[in-house]
Amino acid sequence: MPARTLIDVAEELYALLPDEFTAARNDEAKAAKADDRELAAAVQALRRPSPAAWLVNQLARRRTEQVDSIVELGARLRDAQDGLDAETLAQFARQRRQLVAALARDAGELAEELGNPVRGPVLDEVAQTMQAAMSDAAAADAVRSGRLVRGLEAVGREVDLDGAVAGGAGQAVPASRGGGAATGARGSREAREARRSSGASGPQAPAARAPRRGDADASKAEQRARAAAEAREARERAERAEREARESEARAGEAERVLDELDARIAELRRTIDERTQERDDLEERLAKVEVELADAERELRPLGRERERAARSAREARAAADESRAALD
Repeated sequence: MPARTLIDVAEELYALLPDEFTAARNDEAKAAKADDRELAAAVQALRRPSPAAWLVNQLARRRTEQVDSIVELGARLRDAQDGLDAETLAQFARQRRQLVAALARDAGELAEELGNPVRGPVLDEVAQTMQAAMSDAAAADAVRSGRLVRGLEAVGREVDLDGAVAGGAGQAVPASRGGGAATGARGSREAREARRSSGASGPQAPAARAPRRGDADASKAEQRARAAAEAREARERAERAEREARESEARAGEAERVLDELDARIAELRRTIDERTQERDDLEERLAKVEVELADAERELRPLGRERERAARSAREARAAADESRAALD
């Protein structure tokens, strides 16, 4: 068996419930210490994920298709930003918001299914992290790794990933690991059936025994009961699916209404920004003219100041001469 790596351990730890993380990490570090002290230290240094990071990790494992859809749409948006018109980009942005909002709702339901419900601010941070994954390819890889330690935030088109992924960047996590348990259960059932089959054909079984009528009737009754149970389950699944579809349609309608209101508000704010920008440009142009006039006035003022000083000196001298003349007359 190949030696376990830090990423192998991290993938298992970050699939756990938050309350299980610390004890499991300590156990893993203790187990690794005998063979690989460096790995043990690295495992011990793994940090418990924030609530939002934990939930995004579960989405990467259990809602892989939805996460992939968002990541792929983000890549399309990044590629198209410089080549598409504003209307098309607005359509892509609207689709992005719808996908992120839907995934955030699914995240809340998933948290409840896993027995670790979260509050609204955590779902807001989940949505923020998915927005970041759409804005940056490296952030998308971090989300798909399933080993986030903290939530992500896009600043413009950049996302700070320092210390955000346990074990460093890596491949996307495989789809939901829940299938492993189901496979094991099927294997156990098949093994039990094989043992029963083997026992029936063993030396103690009669070489050829005709089935009794009572056994045949019981088998038919069992088949009818099983068919009826399956039919009931199918009806219940169909009813649940119909209810969920109605609820989804209602949520989608509400989301579209809110989106329309936001689009209208955004358009209004953009008009205001355009108007204020024009006013600012006009004021800047006027200010530039005033500064030129001020500089010209200051240049003209300097020689006038010197001329005034000379005139004042001449006036003083003339006044002194007049005073002397009067004194001589007296």
